[in-house]
Amino acid sequence: MNSLIKSLRVNLLFAFAATLTFSAAGIESYQKWDPKIVETFEAMPVQEEGRLKPMQTVARYKLMRINNSKRLRFEVGGEKVKVSAAEWLMDCLFRPEVAKKLPIFKVNNPDVIEAIGVTPHNSPRERYSYEEISSVPDAMKRLSERTGELGKIMEDSDKEEEGKEARRDPVNAGLLSLKSAVNEFEWSVNAFNFARDGIAVDLGEASEDFKKAEGGRSKVSYFLSEFDKIIEIARKPDGQEFVAKISAAFNILERDVATAGVKDRVSMISLAMFPPISDDDEEWIKPGYLIEQLSFRKNELSTEEQKTFAQWALPKIKALEGLTRNVGSPSFGVDLKALSDGIVKKAKERGEYKNIELELLNNRLGLFHWALPFYIMAFILLAVTWLGPGSNVSRVLTHGVVVMTVFATIALIAGICLRSILLGRPPISTLYETIPFITASAVILCLIIEFFDRKGIALACSAMIGIIGLFLAMRFEIKEAQDTLKVLEAVLRSNFWLGTHVICINIGYSAAILGGVIAHLFIFSCFLNVGSKDYRKSVTRMVYGVTCFGLLFALVGTVLGGVWANDSWGRFWGWDPKENGALMICIGAIILLHARMGGYIKELGINVMAVLILMITVFSWWHVNQLETGLHSYGFTSGIMFWLFIVYAIECAVMTIGISCSFLRFPERKARLAGHRLGLADVFPVSFFLLAFCFTIIFVKLALRA
Repeated sequence: MNSLIKSLRVNLLFAFAATLTFSAAGIESYQKWDPKIVETFEAMPVQEEGRLKPMQTVARYKLMRINNSKRLRFEVGGEKVKVSAAEWLMDCLFRPEVAKKLPIFKVNNPDVIEAIGVTPHNSPRERYSYEEISSVPDAMKRLSERTGELGKIMEDSDKEEEGKEARRDPVNAGLLSLKSAVNEFEWSVNAFNFARDGIAVDLGEASEDFKKAEGGRSKVSYFLSEFDKIIEIARKPDGQEFVAKISAAFNILERDVATAGVKDRVSMISLAMFPPISDDDEEWIKPGYLIEQLSFRKNELSTEEQKTFAQWALPKIKALEGLTRNVGSPSFGVDLKALSDGIVKKAKERGEYKNIELELLNNRLGLFHWALPFYIMAFILLAVTWLGPGSNVSRVLTHGVVVMTVFATIALIAGICLRSILLGRPPISTLYETIPFITASAVILCLIIEFFDRKGIALACSAMIGIIGLFLAMRFEIKEAQDTLKVLEAVLRSNFWLGTHVICINIGYSAAILGGVIAHLFIFSCFLNVGSKDYRKSVTRMVYGVTCFGLLFALVGTVLGGVWANDSWGRFWGWDPKENGALMICIGAIILLHARMGGYIKELGINVMAVLILMITVFSWWHVNQLETGLHSYGFTSGIMFWLFIVYAIECAVMTIGISCSFLRFPERKARLAGHRLGLADVFPVSFFLLAFCFTIIFVKLALRA
């Protein structure tokens, strides 16, 4: 029950996130960035996860991993301040002292923050700043120790059950989440430390062979340009004193280099922001690699290569030093523009910049976010028409509902097409991408049905499915906090199969889900004894037609998947969980159609079976990814088992209600049940009723344990 309450609380906070404003007691003032500077920064290309993307996208997902949002909102002196993700990342890189004061860490459970010795806020809505947490003695140390101990337990194969139990504990889960957010933040604010602070020694003070530095710390660019001389002095017989003076600075520089990012360490936190020196090299360069290659790994290059690399790399390091040391000066915007123009020019020459502007447009439009409120308004208007069915006002509002639903669907389809153009492949390749595609497919099916039926049933389903689907997509994006425009695994990089097998399967999913959703209307109409027989017949015809449509695509998609599997893995069928899920959908639909044709089930049975097929589809779509087995186990999503079991429990309860109608709405069977005179024909309905009821209880218990 505590898990249920916690999950509902999280959803409510998300639903009202747009209206929340967080206090920032540690900030006396906040200076907004010049919009032109922000625009320049947002358009700078960065390579991450195998593809080039604008800095704006990188900033959004960095902030989302820390703050569960794509922007910050807080108050300074009673005035509301909104900070975009790009502005926040600029604060981290160029004004870390400001970034550390911003309320950014979200901790819903006060026990989590108390566990590290920090006094919790009065409201769980209020974020915590880095400065607020780190200013408490040993708070960061406690956080590291607690999460380190948890990590050892969870990684120990001999303590698997103990690890699962520890992970389920809400305080432990909160500590792990907070530690991950703190790590991401620390890497962001320290990424340009080398440029801002220089090395922790004045080479001019250590030896008269070097010029003295302003502020007592030599610049990294000067250190690198004089690196050969530093090594030469250190190797002299009397060089021990010099080495002693600079050894500590070497250690700090090595740490800063690792934070800035080096080539051999894969990290999404560091910024690969420079095109490589060679046009044949596809991997972009992180700032730390420039320093490492000119110092610690300089011997890997020949003398000529060292000279060439230094001429190429040193201007970039000097540019970052100029930016980090002149943040408040008028030249900052000019210097940032010059650095950005150089990177963009090189990216265009390499043919890698073509999609950056389109992605910025996609980010700015936010078509999925635009579609959701129109689906909501359409559903509300439709609900208003139910108050006066058949009236002139109702007819006018119904036209408005159609217009809003069509507009929202166009926005949804446009968003899917934009993503497809950006990635140069069909629109469905990842688990996230299936959500808007299946939503759009189901809504289009509803609109087609409504065009022929004109009874408002499919229209209501279209708005409802649009709301649920887009809300699910937004929740999934926030939960994963990873870029949804992903480069695929090698086995999936086939536009032909993605455009045939995957699209067919997902259209089959959408039809199966739609059939189950429409079947709910019949079951509740029958149970509550509302609606006419004609209404129920219309609903049943829709369910039957959609099931036939879905079976066609599911069957073709499954066969095409087998052909692809044979081409990629050398076997047509391997009883993989994903394959079994697709087969179960086909078998379920075939059973429904044959049972209906054989007269074994009628209207009620068709609709109850459609709900069962919906459950099978959810299992195939989401649950098989959680099994972490088979060749399709590339879509694992942590923390969703609770919601899957809740869905199963709800659908089993709906089936239980539906089967109960076979007694409540049939007087003869109801009389036999009351008189304990059940015949052979009554055994199956009673058995299925008890089975569905038992599974409802089982899934509720599993949800509470998840």
